[in-house]
Amino acid sequence: MISSYDQAIQYLYNLQPIGIKFGLRNTLSLLSYFDNPHLKIRTIHVAGTNGKGSICSMISSVLQAAGYRVGLYTSPHLVDFTERIMINGLPIPQSEVIRLSGEIRQAISDGDFQAGHPTFFEVVTVMALVYFAEQQVDFAVMETGMGGRLDATNVIQPLVGIITTIDFDHQEYLGHSLLEIAGEKAGIIKPGMAVVSGVQQSEIIQLLAKVCRQRNAELIQAPSVSPSVVRKVSQSLGGQEFEVIWPVSGSDALDGKSFWQRFFISLIGRHQIHNALIALTAIQTLSRRLSGQQQGGEISLSHITQGLACARWPGRAQVYPGSPPIMLDGAHNPAGARQLALLLEELEFSRLILVLGIMKDKDIGGICQELVPLADRVIVTRPRIDRAASGQEIINVLVSKALVADWKMVSVAATVPEAIIMARSMAEAGDLICLTGSLYTVGEAKGFLDALDAR
Repeated sequence: MISSYDQAIQYLYNLQPIGIKFGLRNTLSLLSYFDNPHLKIRTIHVAGTNGKGSICSMISSVLQAAGYRVGLYTSPHLVDFTERIMINGLPIPQSEVIRLSGEIRQAISDGDFQAGHPTFFEVVTVMALVYFAEQQVDFAVMETGMGGRLDATNVIQPLVGIITTIDFDHQEYLGHSLLEIAGEKAGIIKPGMAVVSGVQQSEIIQLLAKVCRQRNAELIQAPSVSPSVVRKVSQSLGGQEFEVIWPVSGSDALDGKSFWQRFFISLIGRHQIHNALIALTAIQTLSRRLSGQQQGGEISLSHITQGLACARWPGRAQVYPGSPPIMLDGAHNPAGARQLALLLEELEFSRLILVLGIMKDKDIGGICQELVPLADRVIVTRPRIDRAASGQEIINVLVSKALVADWKMVSVAATVPEAIIMARSMAEAGDLICLTGSLYTVGEAKGFLDALDAR
């Protein structure tokens, strides 16, 4: 019997050694036990290599501004498990985690799972869908865990699907070419749905178009961040303002009916404007689909403006103000590190103190090649997770890639809090501390910094 939150979390985490199993059989079996809650809610499904969480947050915030009750399912969490399952910005209560963990555990005990014991992600996905159905959300915004075709979230029947970007990550599971990876992500495309693409590579756009034709789905391409579509107004560590041709159509020219609309987002960097364009395109697409439904309500431009301004996504270029400011960014693959590097080049600071904590199964060299050349000091550290690379393993990569000219600039900290303390001791006025390499690293840093702020 599960009678406490600690017991529930222990039960869930004890499922992690089962590892990753692709396939929908277990998830569908569990959902059947709970009378198929995934068929009782309207959903938006978000897949892609990077940007999923930010886009989910933006869409959820806009729908909330329009008066809807919105479930949000994302992973991983940064500080507490309850962050994975939220309704209107509020995490699932611990009491509900206790109850649902117990009920799902009983369902597994009663069931016959020919595909093997359900995994951590399968169980948590079912927990989210059951909770959202019970709470009668108007929409659930669902982020894939990995891939799409055989991801546990792919049991849903979404109104709108989104494929954010395609780049290299999880190659051991998704394939070793971008087209193979794109094929797995395209697995979320179902007959009759609308699919918004933020993908920029022409060959992948062609693949998505082919899949949509085969499945009688509508493909809508979000516009790229080009001067004819976007005008950046201002940016600071607190956010950025930009203007977009409205309505967002993907067109590179004003058509006489369009106009420039200004938006503010608290998320900084050019890549977050790209994410906002994908979210805006998805919202327009959803609004168009809802207009023909009796349940549909209007999503106005004021709702969109308010929702984007209120959207928050911790751990993605999140800045803790102070002297020096500390930026947390969960860049965990080379593409994410590249976007962070572009952001850092936009900002003004005297020196960059870079804190790196990376998982050993990630492309450590690719991440370091993007970021280390920008740094004046580097601190390598290790979050408290078995998958994390040790400081020495990261240093070995720095040596093999010849990324450091002066080894006096490199230090090792045993833990993430120690790395933050060390970075602050090195910093001078005008410097910036950036802590990155993994969401696990960022999560520990956020927990430590939030605790300091609470004192």
